[in-house]
Formats: sequence, structure tokens, C-alpha cells
Amino acid sequence: MRDITVMALALVVLRVCGENIKDGFCVDGKCFVVHQDSASFDAAQLVCQEKGGHLMTVRSEEAADVLGGLLSGASGDFWLGLKYQCSDSNDGLKGYRWVTGDNTTHYVNWKSDLTVCSPQCVSVSQKVLKWTERACNDRIEGYLCEYDNPGYCPHICVEGAWLQAPWSCEHYCNNTEGSYHCVCFQGYIQSVEDMHKCNMHCAESKCPANCDRNNNAQCNCPDGFLLEEQFCVDIDECDSGYCDHACDNSPGGFQCSCDEGFVLLGKLQCRENFEGSGSSTPFDSFIPTSRSPTDRPVSISAGSLLGIMLCIVLCILLLVCLARCIMRRLSKMHRYDVDKGHHEIFDFQQFECQDC
Repeated sequence: MRDITVMALALVVLRVCGENIKDGFCVDGKCFVVHQDSASFDAAQLVCQEKGGHLMTVRSEEAADVLGGLLSGASGDFWLGLKYQCSDSNDGLKGYRWVTGDNTTHYVNWKSDLTVCSPQCVSVSQKVLKWTERACNDRIEGYLCEYDNPGYCPHICVEGAWLQAPWSCEHYCNNTEGSYHCVCFQGYIQSVEDMHKCNMHCAESKCPANCDRNNNAQCNCPDGFLLEEQFCVDIDECDSGYCDHACDNSPGGFQCSCDEGFVLLGKLQCRENFEGSGSSTPFDSFIPTSRSPTDRPVSISAGSLLGIMLCIVLCILLLVCLARCIMRRLSKMHRYDVDKGHHEIFDFQQFECQDC
């Protein structure tokens, strides 16, 4: 309760700190904030530095998505953290460097591919998200700051001092009066286990894959989907025989149900309902995450178990009968050998008597 009160008070005090700040978003341990205050490039960078950050760098597709969300509904042009430094122009940044002093990037989005050898800076707008080159001393409508602290989004102003807020969202972090809520990028859905996390999501049987704009060979799909030529195609788990009885396939998952007189045991198996008849109620959708869809689950019904037991008893009886037959045969052979010995002895005695 105390934290919520402090947050609400901070939002009220924020209005008297001389800054017009739009909602901030967090991604990959970084926080991005829009400042809607007219400033030149150097003045904007100085404000960001005073709050422990710097002008926004857009080095990845994820950061570019955040940029589009930040500027949604905003009017005018906003400074990014790119400034011409007369450096190597073969790195994709055309001789520009980030305000952090490096030229590392996995993403570029220039409005013009022409290289102009003059001290210029880069801005963007909600209407034109392309990187636009312009004079650094232009006073434009606002700027975007980036903070590297992973545990907050964004800074809030309390009694003239900038403090870090207590939340951390994987994608967007929307600040509201007295609270906040996390929002996911398009193509993602909020995790059920953790409201701060986002999972890839596709509501259809076929959706475009999430591919790197600079490398189309690197694509990802949600769980329960297969990648086919930059498209995510739903895996029909029902064809793999996961369920004992009925199976209903859905995008990214499936659910099992049982015939009348059976109930669902766990999420896959059906057993006879000895307490009453009636069809079972299917459980929530089940998405396999750790085994191949071609694997078939091993399940044994009561009837199958009884059949196995009968086969075992029959095999035992056959073995007993076979053993008795062998014993009888050995007994007969023993009696034959004894009778044969007696006859030989008798013949030998007769032979001796004749000699007498």
C-alpha cells in the first residue's frame, strides 16, 4: 500500500518537474522514455545524461518495435542517439556513431541511402519511422532517452530528484495512475505464469514467422508450430495419437476428451467411470513443449492389462505341461534301461547253466 501511495504521489509531483514525459517501455533490460520538450540534439542528450541515461539507440528489431510503440499518437520529430562522426561509412551507419561512442548495430532504417559528409544528427517521427538526417542544432518537438538499469521503467520525478520505479516488463511497460501494467508486442501474448513476461502467439493455423529483418534465415515460431518457408504452421497433435479417445486440435495446442462412460485421467488418458456414466469434461488446452509430436504416449487400459495377465498365466501353464511331458519321457527311458539290464543278466545266467 505504501509503494502504491508513493507511486501515485510521484506521478502527481511529476507534473511540476518541468518535463512532459510520455509512457515508458522496457525491453531486454533497458528502459525507453519519450520527452515531448523542444530541444536541440546536444541539449536533449544532456537531459538524458542528467537522469543517468543517453539518447535512444536502436540497434535491434526489438528496439525498433519499442520505438514505434513509444511514438504512437505523438506528433512531431524526436531525436535519436545517432550523430555523424566522419568514421567508416561501410558499417551500415554511413559514418554515424551512437552517442555511446560505438557503431555496433544489428538494425538500420535509413530514409535515404545517400551519404552526406557534414555534421548531422538523426531524428524520427510517428509518421516517418525512417531515420532522417538533419542539422544537430535544430530545435525539434522532443527526444527519446534510454536507461540501462534493468530493474525499472521509467524514471519518475519526486521532489526534484529522479527515482527508479519498481516494475520491470519484458516488452512494454505502461505507467498508470497509482500502478502500471505490462503490454506485449504484436504477435505475443502475456504469460499466464508471469504477467511481466510475453510468449509468442498465433491465433490461426498459419502465421508469418518472427524473422530478423536483416537475416531472413533466422526465424522463430510459437510453441506448437513448425517453421515452413518463413511461416509458422500449426502442428496437428491429434495425428500423433496423444489422446486415448477424442482429440480437438487448436492453434498451438490441443485438448483431449473421453467417450461416454469414461473420465479424463490427467490430460491425455481415459479410464472407465465406475461411479457413474456420462462423458467427461475436457481439460484446458495442453501444449507439448519437451517432446517431439511424432512420439506416441504409452497408455494401457484395464482391458489390455487383463489380457496381458491372461497371456502370462497361459504361458506358465504351457511351461508346466512341457515340463511334465519331459519328466514322463525321462521316466520311460529310465524304466527301459532297467528292463534291458534285467534281460541281459537273465540271458547271461541261462548261458552259464547250459555250460554246467
